[in-house]
Amino acid sequence: MRTFGAVALACALIGAAGCGGGEGRVTGVTTAATTTVSSGQRCAPGEHALTLPNGQAARMRVTPGRGERALVVVLHGAGGTPASALDAFRGGWDEPGLVLIAPASKGQTWSILRSEQDLDLESVNLALAEAYERCRIDRRRLAVGGFSDGATYALTLGVSNGDLFPAIMALSPGGIVGGEQHGVPRVFVSHGTLDDVLPIGRAGDAVVRKLRQAGYPVTYRRFRGGHEASPETSAAAVRWFLAGAPG
Repeated sequence: MRTFGAVALACALIGAAGCGGGEGRVTGVTTAATTTVSSGQRCAPGEHALTLPNGQAARMRVTPGRGERALVVVLHGAGGTPASALDAFRGGWDEPGLVLIAPASKGQTWSILRSEQDLDLESVNLALAEAYERCRIDRRRLAVGGFSDGATYALTLGVSNGDLFPAIMALSPGGIVGGEQHGVPRVFVSHGTLDDVLPIGRAGDAVVRKLRQAGYPVTYRRFRGGHEASPETSAAAVRWFLAGAPG
């Protein structure tokens, strides 16, 4: 079994709109160490509604293709659902050989963004384990992504677990919650220049500037639009991930 490290960067380093308060830590999460090959419809292309062992809802979308697949944990925005998390990445639904797994937060949004405790790590871990159990996953090709609050949580998890997640896709993030850095994942960030929920100057631009200052390789896509994850943007993010993944 593998354990998640602490969250990577302090809010003082990546301070931006939406950055959660306190010195919250992400610790104690484990993921399956081996891939279990499942048969039948458990990894059939399409969307699968799941209930995790802790009772939380999740959804999994499998794209066409055979053999080992790349895996992305996708995280919804505030007030969202696993279905909306998948929808934020709908531009990648036709990319072959991909599994998108989306757990639900226990509250209105991800707990680490509003408190010093992360109550959602268990669900993230169980969602990962579910994907590994159902599908043949290439463990070299893993990513975490999200939209809005989900993007902030994706960055929070990803920068602290770069040895587990070599890629992060943050669509309209607000910031990163604090902690220690582990690994140097590559990062894709998108943000609308007309965003009136998380204004780009305080959010996307600031996040990217600080990530680059901290040594992260960042691809930044600024687009004319509001607080949204368009199919074009999510397609660019998923293709970026797949193009840079080993294999």
